[in-house]
Amino acid sequence: MTMFTNGFSTLQMPKDFEAVNTKDEFNELYLVNTKIPMSIKFSTTPTLVGLPEIRADIEKNLENNDKIDLINSDFIVINDVIYYMIISAFSDGENQIRRNEFLYVKDDNLYIFEFTYPYADRELDDFYLNIIRSLKIIVPKYIVENGEYRINHQEK
Repeated sequence: MTMFTNGFSTLQMPKDFEAVNTKDEFNELYLVNTKIPMSIKFSTTPTLVGLPEIRADIEKNLENNDKIDLINSDFIVINDVIYYMIISAFSDGENQIRRNEFLYVKDDNLYIFEFTYPYADRELDDFYLNIIRSLKIIVPKYIVENGEYRINHQEK
């Protein structure tokens, strides 16, 4: 596996995935594998709330969206760290698409892993958990102060 780093965090990139450039300000890494097909998105965003508030907001938004089916929403422990996991499904018109998201908050930074693929496959659990377990936070990317955020220019 190849390592990804942006100076703030590192993680392992699985083989046979290609990086895709995106314009999303908070997107750190977007990978696709057209053979599986699957996409992996890793984002970092500033936050002033914890996982319980994030969970409540996500579940409220999903209740009002009849196009997305909530499969599972719970807190789980990965590497002795509490993550919020949400598994949902939606249709793209042809296929049922499954999305597994794992969210983690540390030092006012929200780290989000999103795995999207067109089927439910329990065998993928170790695949995406290994990517999440590889996350190493060097320094927080964002500093949040007085209701505003800025990039952390601390030595990396």
